[in-house]
Amino acid sequence: MSATEYPGESPFGFQYSFFGRVRRRILVSVAAATAWISFTLLYVAFWAAHFSVFQDIVIVFVSLLVLAAVIVGSWVTLGIGFFHDWFE
Repeated sequence: MSATEYPGESPFGFQYSFFGRVRRRILVSVAAATAWISFTLLYVAFWAAHFSVFQDIVIVFVSLLVLAAVIVGSWVTLGIGFFHDWFE
């Protein structure tokens, strides 16, 4: 039995895989943030010289919006699953 499984009925009404789902969301969040930082550093190092300052700001801002969409989307799916499990 792993640390996320409980004998018998699970406490608080959570399914056994709830903590595994949270762990995956945390890993996705860390990986997405790491990928965004890597993209930003590579962009500044290699491609930023060909664009104006305004274009640089827009590219970084759009990449930040994509990062936010990935992280929020990941956590929203957990919330939807949580409430679906809660009301069954």
